[in-house]
Amino acid sequence: PNGAMRRGWNGITISRDTIHIPGVKLGFDKPVFFERHAVGGEYGAGWKCVGKGRVLTTFFPDDVKEKPVIIDGRELKDSETAVVVYDNPLDNVEDLAHIFFARCLEAGIVPYVVTKKTVFKWQEGFWQKMKKVFDADYKAKFAAAGLLKNTGGELQHLISDAATMQIIRWTGGGFGMACHN
Repeated sequence: PNGAMRRGWNGITISRDTIHIPGVKLGFDKPVFFERHAVGGEYGAGWKCVGKGRVLTTFFPDDVKEKPVIIDGRELKDSETAVVVYDNPLDNVEDLAHIFFARCLEAGIVPYVVTKKTVFKWQEGFWQKMKKVFDADYKAKFAAAGLLKNTGGELQHLISDAATMQIIRWTGGGFGMACHN
């Protein structure tokens, strides 16, 4: 059902929060939020198992006067290869950012943006859009609430592997992570 929900909501987010029951210790002391940009990507991928040969991924603009753009070309040397093609729409990242930052601010927790952009360079756009919304609409509010004192006064980016380690270290909770698909 998650895939159907993501498609229905244009992948804006499926929120995951820690469970808190007064008087029962279940883990984190303060809330922990996770938002995930969940559109496109592997969920909408096209794929085919093929043999040796060549693959050329080409973008054709709607305007037929514009030239096609080669995204990637490669030689396949193995006798069996799964070729996977997908896109990651970024049109809805601003909506996700507003949902995420508003929830974190209301709960009094520190927001972080998580990607693997050092390896997957195409994830840079997600970080840039999240940061732009934060700086324009939320930075002053988070600073006034004292929620940026341990982040140098800025929205912090975490690489996904480092974020995993922080989750283990930050046992008190009090943070939110918006993650790229």
